[in-house]
Amino acid sequence: MGDRGAKNKNVSKSKINKFYLGCILVFIWPFIYCFNYVFANESFSLTIGNDFWYIYNCKVYLLDKLSNFNLPLWSPSEGSGIPFFSNPFTQVFYPLNALLVAIYEINNGYSYADHQKFTVLGLSIFALGLLYWLRSLHVNIIPAILAVCIVSASSKIIEIMRFPNAVHTIAWVPFILYGCTLALNNAKQIKSGLIIFVSVILMITAGYPYNAYYSFFLIFPYILVLIFAIRKKYCFKEYFFNLKRYLLTLVVSFVAAFAICYPYIRSVKTLMDQIGFRGGNDFEFSTFFKFTLTDTVGSLIYPPIAHIEGWYYFGMMSILIVICMCLYMIINRIHYKKQLMFSGIILVWFITITYITYGENSYLFKFLWEYFPSFSRLRVWPRMSIILLPVFAYLLSSAFGFFSDGLNEKKLREKKQDSRFKYFVISVILIYAIILFVQVHFFNNKVFDERLVSYSKGLFENFNEKIYLITSVVSFALLISFLFASRFIKNKKTAVIVFFVAFFIVNVFDLYMANSRQWSLLIKPDTVRKKIGVDELNSKSLLTPRTNKISLISTTPVFSVVGIEEWYYERYENFLKNYSNDLTDTTGEHVLVPFEELMGLINGKRIFCSNNINYETIKDFLVDSKNYESSELIKLQIEKYNGDELAFMLETNENGYCTFIDNWDSDWKASVNEKEIHIEKLFGTFKSVKIEKGINKVVFKYSPKIFSWF
Repeated sequence: MGDRGAKNKNVSKSKINKFYLGCILVFIWPFIYCFNYVFANESFSLTIGNDFWYIYNCKVYLLDKLSNFNLPLWSPSEGSGIPFFSNPFTQVFYPLNALLVAIYEINNGYSYADHQKFTVLGLSIFALGLLYWLRSLHVNIIPAILAVCIVSASSKIIEIMRFPNAVHTIAWVPFILYGCTLALNNAKQIKSGLIIFVSVILMITAGYPYNAYYSFFLIFPYILVLIFAIRKKYCFKEYFFNLKRYLLTLVVSFVAAFAICYPYIRSVKTLMDQIGFRGGNDFEFSTFFKFTLTDTVGSLIYPPIAHIEGWYYFGMMSILIVICMCLYMIINRIHYKKQLMFSGIILVWFITITYITYGENSYLFKFLWEYFPSFSRLRVWPRMSIILLPVFAYLLSSAFGFFSDGLNEKKLREKKQDSRFKYFVISVILIYAIILFVQVHFFNNKVFDERLVSYSKGLFENFNEKIYLITSVVSFALLISFLFASRFIKNKKTAVIVFFVAFFIVNVFDLYMANSRQWSLLIKPDTVRKKIGVDELNSKSLLTPRTNKISLISTTPVFSVVGIEEWYYERYENFLKNYSNDLTDTTGEHVLVPFEELMGLINGKRIFCSNNINYETIKDFLVDSKNYESSELIKLQIEKYNGDELAFMLETNENGYCTFIDNWDSDWKASVNEKEIHIEKLFGTFKSVKIEKGINKVVFKYSPKIFSWF
């Protein structure tokens, strides 16, 4: 008994060691696969493009504030002012910022190259979560590691690297799935509850509401499937399951996490309500990006024809072995009833999610858009395919398990004379023939997403979409060779290992050609570590001319008055439209002086005193302001400006108004001589307060309600 106990203990210890080794492997794998972004000063180094630069600038702005133990609340440098803390792209409350603040202080700044590494870290967290989740489903360690490495390098997860906040949001979803699975075991419900609680907070604060919202359509169905499976004793038979305790654990964990995040969620919603396109109920806005059956086919077997925003290609080899597994189970359905049932559930769920992504061509989408809470606020619905990745990882790991266990030596001997194996091989060949026909059809007819192919050709000098046909044929040849060879090779374990290695190499090459450089720039990432000094930058901005060029957050004292319409206050955009006659001359070639003067484009001036603020034109307001300031204004002295607070002293001979050309928001407060005063609006968007004859100490302070709750 003692020897048997020691032996079992050694076996258990060996499994634990393998698991932790697997954790290390999957964690470092994204850094290996994304080496172009990790190593900054090499000939192969690349820079992530698209919106990455904006998110990087937001991060530098945030880290500077946090390193001085301040939260940046308002961003005055873009579109004449917009909230910073409730802009989800800024990740103000994301706990991993603590790590970045330490890096910021140790390295005396934060570089573009640093932020690329931080983005890859998100992929590593995602991969680690997938492994923990798959192991909680009792998937063997080797198949789990292989599946995780493939899915964490698939086209969808690599494509969103241009949005670091999107990567870090989806990174915590597998941990939530893991917590939901672990909670099935009554003995581990406290641990599982903590995992869910922490992971949900990290997911929400990571700063990409789209992925957090999409996850509902994965997590809730997954919980229902888990309850069904364990009550039917299809899995986890060793657990003593109590439905009430399970649901209580989930409800307490999720509700507690949402309660912690609610002030932040409410602040984000409040901001979105003030942005015309983001308020919801604009069907054209929600369905602007199209995704069709052709895109789905491309995402599965031929990536050049899939729209980049929604594709999720994870390799031709992966698709083939999943098809093999499904065909084998169908042909031998007597022995695989439970597996087929779960496969059917996954297929129905996959079709449902895919159908939603078809937008205006989907009746289900239209129903959800009309009745499901907050559904109409979002757009680019092809991105919803991100929630397919964990399920792909499960299918792929199951397929690996099928090849390593389902076709082992004993079963092969039993099937040698069984015609079902022949049917299986013939079915695989027929399915692949159809796939190859579709691929060749698209290739010959030049059916592809021009942006993807032309973009890839710009990055790969000799790129040709024919490469996907080649990898397809190689993948099939490798697969069919293994199926035949496995019946004659005596050492089946060796055959499986050789196949897995060959599979991994071919599949990774396939993925690398498809997605490794999407949204990249053929330049080395900037390694200069910025330390900008936000408070000083904001103070200097009052003496620095602003620009009317479209720009987002600035890391210099040059601030922009023009923003992107879909991300800035609707009232401010209306101001720009309503005063277009003051904005450009009849030829439309340059900005007119009145607008330049009001917006600080000439000298940076943003504080104006006047007799009145009720004017229909900028010119009339400026005439009043010049008359008032020349005759009634004695003194104006700035005492403080850090972006979130402006304090100044002014002395006048008459009552009047003082206006700060910075956008109004309901959370801005004002006081004159330490008495709170109502803020009025100039041209419907800028902050104005009444002033009295004599000395006035005026303070504008941004005080979001979220902080009054604590």
